[in-house]
Amino acid sequence: MATTLKLTKKQEEMLYLLRLDGLKREIELHEATEAYNKAVEIEKAVQQHVIDNNEYYDEDGERITNGDCDYLMSEEVFINDYLPKVKAAYMELYGIDNPLNFVYSSPMLERKLKAEKAYHMIAVDFLKISGRTTEAAQLEKAINGYLNPKLEAQLLSIIRNFINGK
Repeated sequence: MATTLKLTKKQEEMLYLLRLDGLKREIELHEATEAYNKAVEIEKAVQQHVIDNNEYYDEDGERITNGDCDYLMSEEVFINDYLPKVKAAYMELYGIDNPLNFVYSSPMLERKLKAEKAYHMIAVDFLKISGRTTEAAQLEKAINGYLNPKLEAQLLSIIRNFINGK
């Protein structure tokens, strides 16, 4: 039998504000995920464009035809020929002056991971507001370390339900 949590007026106000903050964090997560996915798409298109318009071979003499297999070429060719062409292709295809040359999606991944963590922390904040500090500390430790995919799925479901007021 489930027990009902008794909240003070102050706790109710804090939970209301947390819901609003949760909506903001959800939007930030969505935007960060979209930006990352778009960056990966651009990255793959640029790599494939360079591979399609040039001839690169692996150590066995086989032609590399897939942009995802660029790691098979020699390091010398990769650095001296391939990367400059990748940088030029970013500018040619998308007008992007990519100072990172090759890992265009890296800053977007960082932003996405930061947004995911902030979104997960809603549950920690909820537990703290509810006075369940021990559980909050355990969950925060899991979020900062390794979060089991099953636990993460449950956590996301709980957060969505909380934000939606269910």
